[in-house]
Amino acid sequence: MKHTSWIKRHPIAAYLILTLVWSWGIWSLLFLVIEPGGLVHNPPPISFLFVVVGGLGPSLSGLFLTRFIYGPEGMQALVARLRHGRVGRWWLALFIIPAITALTPLLRWLAGYPVDGRAMLALIGPGLGLGLTAGLMEEIGWRGFLLPHLLRRHTPLIATLLTGLIWGGLWHGYADYFGLGDKGLAFWPLMLMLGPALLTAWSLILTWVYEGTQGSLLLSILMHASISSSALIFEQRYATLEEQLTWTAISVGLALLIAFAIWFGARQRVSAQQHP
Repeated sequence: MKHTSWIKRHPIAAYLILTLVWSWGIWSLLFLVIEPGGLVHNPPPISFLFVVVGGLGPSLSGLFLTRFIYGPEGMQALVARLRHGRVGRWWLALFIIPAITALTPLLRWLAGYPVDGRAMLALIGPGLGLGLTAGLMEEIGWRGFLLPHLLRRHTPLIATLLTGLIWGGLWHGYADYFGLGDKGLAFWPLMLMLGPALLTAWSLILTWVYEGTQGSLLLSILMHASISSSALIFEQRYATLEEQLTWTAISVGLALLIAFAIWFGARQRVSAQQHP
């Protein structure tokens, strides 16, 4: 009974513990089959099983805690949000993150670097599959459980920044070690840029859409899919580590700049409408 009471009184802490224990525990099995950074160097097939099962942590924790804390009524409300697709022009928001991500290969092409357009086209199918899988594995947790609970205690901006830091820093940072862990000390700036910095930028856009659609979890999943899909499709190959660091900084900087512009621009429009 004491454990039950603690979980109900501290749903955010319970969610973080469950998610990290599940994901980090299963991802740690990767040490048995690959070296740090080995996910991008022809890893054995079982490594992808560990990645996927570990990646289910956010959504599994969200589902379990929703049922445990709020019972059948909570699950019904969650399902209603999953079905909520009548969001009008908000469907156009699905193109925002891919458009921002596509700026990097465009700028590289303009700067004279080789950009393989055919390879990008060939990755559209796998990218869409990866994106939908990632969205389902994660968003029932991040925007389905964590963000609504943070919004009860914090302003939308603080709740969004916390979501981005938890998602990109705590959770994703450990996963990134298996893809970037062979970069030496460069792992840290790359992880910080691609994890907490970039995913905080995307969190700003996802919260903006979340609020505009009255919490549509369907659109949150598809927005997340657009993140993972565009990351794979527009991924660049770099000749040197210095080049990778430079262009990662440019890419993440653009994402943060545009995301904050969208966030504060939307807030100003709402304020102007409320106080004409």
